[in-house]
Amino acid sequence: MSKKVPKFADSNEKPTRKKKSKSAEYYKMRFRKTFAQLVEEDASFRPDPPNYLSAQVPPSKFPERHFCAVCGFPSNYTCIPCGARYCSVKCLGTHLDTRCLKWTA
Repeated sequence: MSKKVPKFADSNEKPTRKKKSKSAEYYKMRFRKTFAQLVEEDASFRPDPPNYLSAQVPPSKFPERHFCAVCGFPSNYTCIPCGARYCSVKCLGTHLDTRCLKWTA
């Protein structure tokens, strides 16, 4: 059996470590833009309509949708003391235990 000899044993050079390359995901996260920056950038590239700032939508023809304050599912019921929405008896119990504003007054 022979001894393993280090790669740079003959020269005075130190072994260099291989640098870990950064992936594209790293740069996507590092140079991420906020929504405000994107809107400003869009307005500067396209000052004439249509652009993000000039977009408008008419009011909806459908009634407003209501969601449960506890779980986020569509809700059919309203808490009498505070007016929060809930979808089931289980969510009502959680709401009364933790979120109901009737006890804060």
